[in-house]
Amino acid sequence: MTLTEQIIIISSVVIALLLLIFAVDWRYFRDWVVIFLFKSVLDFVWGSLVVEQKLIEYPIRLLPDHFDTSILFEIWVFPVLCILYNQLTRERGLWPSLYYAVLFSAGMTAIEYPIELYTNLIRYIDWSWLTTFSTLSVTFLMSRIFIAFFRWGCNYFGRDTV
Repeated sequence: MTLTEQIIIISSVVIALLLLIFAVDWRYFRDWVVIFLFKSVLDFVWGSLVVEQKLIEYPIRLLPDHFDTSILFEIWVFPVLCILYNQLTRERGLWPSLYYAVLFSAGMTAIEYPIELYTNLIRYIDWSWLTTFSTLSVTFLMSRIFIAFFRWGCNYFGRDTV
């Protein structure tokens, strides 16, 4: 592992932690825990399938004897960014939710693509930056739909029936 790859890994962990501590509005703790867990499971399952289908490869990864996917990204970085996305779109409608999903996905793709080109952290096999952008956008929107459903369910089923 090169120094650049180590810096990218450590920076990702630290930036996600700092965002979680300082940028997240913790008044909505329950929602953010649900989003974090939903995204972690969704990304881990989806990411594992993508790796198993040999569309992407992660030559350098945490716990390589146990996982073929990038657990750092799928169980830490992406779920934290998804919390921020849902925080920004919490009180907004459909169009802002779509806009922010595209904006977040574009930013993440703009970071991932050079990492794919110049490091061994990720290698596209039968994948492209456009596929990354599309799948990120879809999963951001899925998290938005899921949390809306979760909130509705909590309000509907949590009512007093007396």
